[in-house]
Amino acid sequence: MSDLASSALPATVLEWSRGLASLSPSVPPCPGLRPDEWAETHRRCQEFVERWGMQAHAAGWDTLRLFGVGPTTGTVRGDFCGILMPLSVDVHEVTAEWIKLGKWTNYRHEPVKMPGMIPVWECKR
Repeated sequence: MSDLASSALPATVLEWSRGLASLSPSVPPCPGLRPDEWAETHRRCQEFVERWGMQAHAAGWDTLRLFGVGPTTGTVRGDFCGILMPLSVDVHEVTAEWIKLGKWTNYRHEPVKMPGMIPVWECKR
């Protein structure tokens, strides 16, 4: 990402982009992700930020709702993960109320379930 492009991004979207860029697609950053699953999730999450990041930010989506994982459990407890962890389907729509993933719709009004969740890029096993 060029300096000009990064200076036009909101801090949150820049954090998402830089956080994902800091991770290797070949090394799962936390428990619960297989190498093949992580490689696909990493690619799709980067694509999400590029295509939908500005819209997700403007709609009020935050880092943990999207990229959160358990600090020790990683993605082992799927009910304690952000909606993009893991990500194996296409994102079709982002609104202030929901994100459509594949055949599913994930709603923002559902609370973040795990106190102490961290962004996946803070795991870096």
